Amino acid sequence: MSFPPHRRRLAVVVALAGLLIGLFGTAPARASDTDDHAATVTWKVLVGEQSRDMAIQGMSFLPGDITIDQGDSINFVANSAEIHTVSYGTPPLPPTTVNNILSDAAQRVGGPVFNPKAQWTNSGIITTMPSPEFPSVTSYVQKFTMRGNFTFYCLIHGQMMSLTVHVHAPHAPYPHTQAWYDRQARTETSTILADGYRLWDATADKATPTHVYVGASDGMAMVMRFIWSHDVVRRGTTVTFDMSANQTVEPHTVTFTTLQQNGKPVDSGTMLPAIAGGPSTFAVKFTQSGTWNYICQFHDSMGMAGSVTVR
Repeated sequence: MSFPPHRRRLAVVVALAGLLIGLFGTAPARASDTDDHAATVTWKVLVGEQSRDMAIQGMSFLPGDITIDQGDSINFVANSAEIHTVSYGTPPLPPTTVNNILSDAAQRVGGPVFNPKAQWTNSGIITTMPSPEFPSVTSYVQKFTMRGNFTFYCLIHGQMMSLTVHVHAPHAPYPHTQAWYDRQARTETSTILADGYRLWDATADKATPTHVYVGASDGMAMVMRFIWSHDVVRRGTTVTFDMSANQTVEPHTVTFTTLQQNGKPVDSGTMLPAIAGGPSTFAVKFTQSGTWNYICQFHDSMGMAGSVTVR
């Protein structure tokens, strides 16, 4: 989920107001090309992926598995407009509602040194598209002073977006360099984006002017577009907006910018896939001629907008 810099639902973001997240300084990620190293190293992990037009958003840490030494740090760097977190442990509120997830996601919990004994550690919201509506960071640094294997995840997207950090003894030989992890990340990014475009095409094949899919997701990639985004129908036609192409929990809205019916703006409110309890469909009967534009209030800054032309 990501939120545009305007027109957000107060009911969703009210829990985010007034929360403070510190922005930590970063250092270039580097690793020695040999096994002989005396200094500690700051490594880089990318958080999320996206296409240039932001239509495709990925749900991965890259790399998803990294081996470092005791005393090393990891700089988690935002790599998408979609919001993510770097989280460890059990959040204070059960992740059973959008409000609960966002409330826990927004709060920075824990210091610059990772403490695996803490019940909950959280980066706050990480995104390349900061918003004045809620606090966020573009990077987050954790230093690892205890050995072990630690699995982090994104609270927004659940355990499907996870990263395992293996912390070995100080000055132990590294199995890979940062350059190796970067090459791996580029390869995996290409795979994720290709999956997103395939999902987009497959969803478009099922869509019609009267059946519009509200985004799509499959656990690897998300399509932040209405499919189809521009439709032409006759007056009196009902168009159904459908969340069923989303296999992950990603909220959207269908919010018309000028269309009103019964004296009220036409707006779906927050929609969720059926697996999250819905509402997963929204039907609009068009009785007025013209071109009616609509947006997703959560993702219009990524270009998630559409129109229905009624003739």
